[in-house]
Amino acid sequence: MLDPALGPFLFDTSAESWLERSTDPQVRQWVGSYAQYHSKHVSAITVMERLRGFALYMHRETPGRRDNLALRRQDYLDSVGTVRPVDAAVAVYTAELSVLLPQPPSAPKRAHHALESRQERLFRWRCDIMIAATALAADMPLVHHNPRDFETIRTAIETSPGRFPTLGPLNLVSVLRLAA
Repeated sequence: MLDPALGPFLFDTSAESWLERSTDPQVRQWVGSYAQYHSKHVSAITVMERLRGFALYMHRETPGRRDNLALRRQDYLDSVGTVRPVDAAVAVYTAELSVLLPQPPSAPKRAHHALESRQERLFRWRCDIMIAATALAADMPLVHHNPRDFETIRTAIETSPGRFPTLGPLNLVSVLRLAA
């Protein structure tokens, strides 16, 4: 188990969502302990991705279900924690990583009951790069539930030190390590 006091951590979209849905008592306990020490830190990109998910669901639902989703979206916004902005430093790291890694390393996944299009996969990849850049700029460990993509980013940084002379390593933590 990772000591929650070691944070704060930046939570990726998939990790944040996974932690919210988990019913595992150990995970719930870890989240509660973490909240005693730190606020939840997320990238502005994570907030955008979560709100986009709500919008996609709301677009397809009946009016009565839309009201429920709107309440859930507001609950999310009310509890989001500390939102890290996409500032100039994040933009610089994002630009370098985007040039170094123009194509997503993983195949499209099923999202919202359909296989991702190439455009959707590229969008998600670019969001992952911006979230990783946010963690790098903030010098925070990144908690994720998307190992293939984030490990690709970490490896690219480690194998291209000349491109990132002032950048420390991308410190990754899998959600599966938090309460295990």
